[in-house]
Formats: sequence, structure tokens, C-alpha cells
Amino acid sequence: MTWNHRQSATFMTSVLLACPVLLAFPMLLLIAIVPPGSGQSQTKKSNAAPLTPDNKNWPMFGRDVSGSHYNPDESAITPNNVAQLKTKWTFQTEGDVSSQPIVAEGAVYFGSWDAKEYAIDAKTGKKIWEYDCGQPTRSAAAYANGVVYFGDISGFLHALDSKTGAVKWKKRIDPHSYAVATSSPIYHDGRILIGVASHEEGWVMRNPQYSCCTFRGSVVALDAATGNEVWRFYIIPETPQEQGKDKKGRTIIGPSGGAVWSTVSLDPAAQRVYVTTGNQYTQPASKYCNAVIALDLNTGKEIWSYQATAKDIWTFACKDNAECSDLDVDFGTAPVFFKGAGGKRLIAVGQKSGWAYAMDPATGKLEWKTEVGPSGKLGGIEFGLASDGERVYAGISNHPKQGSISALDGATGKILWQTPDPTNKANFGPITVTGKGNDRLVWAGSVSGFIRAYDASNGKIVWQFDTGGAIGGGIAVVDGMVYVGSGYTFLRIGKGNNKLYAFSLDSNTASK
Repeated sequence: MTWNHRQSATFMTSVLLACPVLLAFPMLLLIAIVPPGSGQSQTKKSNAAPLTPDNKNWPMFGRDVSGSHYNPDESAITPNNVAQLKTKWTFQTEGDVSSQPIVAEGAVYFGSWDAKEYAIDAKTGKKIWEYDCGQPTRSAAAYANGVVYFGDISGFLHALDSKTGAVKWKKRIDPHSYAVATSSPIYHDGRILIGVASHEEGWVMRNPQYSCCTFRGSVVALDAATGNEVWRFYIIPETPQEQGKDKKGRTIIGPSGGAVWSTVSLDPAAQRVYVTTGNQYTQPASKYCNAVIALDLNTGKEIWSYQATAKDIWTFACKDNAECSDLDVDFGTAPVFFKGAGGKRLIAVGQKSGWAYAMDPATGKLEWKTEVGPSGKLGGIEFGLASDGERVYAGISNHPKQGSISALDGATGKILWQTPDPTNKANFGPITVTGKGNDRLVWAGSVSGFIRAYDASNGKIVWQFDTGGAIGGGIAVVDGMVYVGSGYTFLRIGKGNNKLYAFSLDSNTASK
């Protein structure tokens, strides 16, 4: 069955009215069964060079394939002058803007809950084109070789000509009809890599007799030129089977779940993909849920896995399943790389439990872990994790209570500073770091609608602006400009809005 975005919105509203607490609502049909790492229409990789992240370009979700959310080359905006930032222009859509903007070749690309993807001039805010994909787009796009790639909430990946918005191809990232793309695509070496999530865990709110569940999360590599699948790694290897009945007599099908609603990170030199996974929907328990997994970049085969929280089985019908944990502590952050003790290279991940974990990327061995803030189904570390190579920066949601932004020492995991949200709201979305040395800034949005800049040396807020709507997406900072979307009402998290903002140090303002 095919839904348009209005039908999707109606379903989401009905679910939220029935149950206001959930997360990353990460949609059903019987899935094609492919063993982990076995996917295989091997295609010839492109030799074309992608756009290099620099101070003119932020071409994907985390700026680079390693997901750092760090622009060390941004030198125009510093802690000394950031207070002078003013609105340069605003661009208005017809829906919330919770897609992190990307910047490539002088254009900003972003999606909206109005079911459109936009290209606008980075300096003026003038619209270049818009593309109606029929479904909301909430995640960041990726740019490479004149093509913009992005996913929508019905599970389609779109490839568009960056200059015209013309469609090059459009493919479902998973055959399951409730699959969704909350993960942002990452381009590397002629391929697109993207995680697959689902809305199936909430389907019982729509159909009380629904037998749950058959979805299994995955990471898929697609040929960037055609959209054809190259390989796929299913988070849960086993085929879902009947597992008995729940307390209301509904058939339990499992194992299922393990949605990947985060974005993957790559280490091209080591030829590896690092992925974080979500909670399990139904039993029997799997070691791959609420986990960090390292895969071979070329084949998708598992190298190692580390599970932070075992047996986290949860759906909206949790109370009816005797094996439900009622935890729901997914991983939602892309892994980030940094230097640990003795300069050792590590990766860090953040979990809804409120804990940050650091591990050896070669082996998966845990190096340190730190409780950064409170956990919860809409708490803990949701999407907010970044690194400047020395420190790890984490945002705590703690919705609907006060969140915070923290800096952690890379060597020890010790919290160096922690700044609570002044408006007592959650810091839900991705965060960004810019500059070097004493000129480093940390950028974060709040559910209250504020975008803020923090001095990275001490966590002091040195600039803020009220956008008028909750900030659920990330912030791109390049070439002396700051770009952020406003509006996030999904899951009743915050206020709506329909604008993309651009800020600069000069006072020439415009709106579109």
C-alpha cells in the first residue's frame, strides 16, 4: 500500500494522541530474507572524486564520511565576534524543517515535512528548484558529482540532478512496506550507504489486532549511478518466525527490530563501516540490537559487534509482551572518531540511556564509558554527538525536561563542562563544532526554538537566536555562514515552524 504524506501525517497524529511517549518512530510487508553481508549485485565503482569537505562545502550529514560534525576551517566566526551574528536571510516552506542542511557548490539543499526537497542559493536564499517527493523528508541529503541523494519517510531514496532537481533514479531502500529513511545517505567511492529503520513497532496503535513484528533493520550499500543494491547487512540475521502469543492473544513474530535510524560512519583507510542500532521489537533476544557494529566497507560482512544493552525488547504494545524490557534505549548517533589516551584512535557513540561509549575501532574493545545525562524514551543522547578529534561533545535530550550540552575529554571520558539549557528544554538534535584551538565553537539547537553557540573552552553561551520553532535537525557552518532549519512537532517534541535560517556577521538581511 502506498501512502501520501497527508495520510502518513494522519497516522502519526493518531498514534501520538493514543501514546505521546515514543522515539525515533523508526514502516510492514514481509521482508526479503538476505543473510548478513550477502547482498550482491557487484557493480563497478566510480572513479569520480566526490566533493571534498572544506570551508566552502558541507556536503553530507556529518560534513565528512566519518561523521565528525566538525569544520576546523571555519575561521571567520569565533568566540570573540559570534555575538555579532545576524539573520542574513530566511527561506519559508510549507512544513517543519528538521532536515539538516548541506552546502555544496554554492547551494544549500534540505528537505521539509511539506514533502519537498529544496535547493537554494547559499548567499542570497533565492530558490533554485524544489522537488515534490510525495513524502516528508527529515534527514540530511548527500552531494557528490553533481547529484543530490536523500531519503524520505516512506523508505525511498532519491537521486536528483543538483542543478535542476531532475530525477535520475528513485529506489526503495528496503522491501518492507513500513521501512523508513531517517538515516542520512553517505556517499563514498561510487556507492551510497544508508541505514534502514521502521514504523512497525507502533503499528499496533493503528491496528490493535496486529501481529508484530517482521521488520529487521539493515545497512544497505547502493550503486550511486543506478540505485541498485550492492550489499545488505541485516542487523538480525534470523528469519522472523512465530514465537507464541502475547497477553491479548496476538501472535508474536520474531526476532525483529534493530532499526538503524542513525547515520553510518566510514573509515575508508581501514575499509570499514561503523553503524549503531536500535532496540529490538520482539524476541528471541539478539546480540546486534542496541549495539555498535563494524562492517567491511566492500562486502558488508561483520568484523565485530559491541552490545551496550542486552534484551531491550520494546514496542508500543510492550505491556502485553512478557519479555518486554520497557527500556527503549536505542543508539541514534553516528559514531565519531577522536584521539584517546596516548593518542590512540577511538570511536564514540551516544545512547538514549544517557551514556557515551568509547571503543577501539579495530576490535570493538570498550575503552571508557560516561553517564552524560538522564535516560528515557525521549531522553539521553538522541542525535547529538560530535568530535573535534580531541574532545567528544554530547547533547542530552531529557525531554520534556531540561537538557544540556557537554564536552568530554577524549582520553578519559571525563565531563569537562556541562551547560544546561537555559529554557529548561531538551537538546535533541545533532550538534556541530567549528574552529581550532581557542577559536572553537559548539553549535546546538533547542526544543525551545533557540540556536546557540557555546565557547568550546568552557561551555559559556556566547550567542543565541530564537527561531520560533523547535530545532530537530543539525547546523551547518561554512564560509562565515550558519544554516539551520526550524520546526519539529513530530512526537509532540516542540513547536512547529517552516523556515530555514541563514546567519552571518554582516547586517545585509533578506527573506524569501
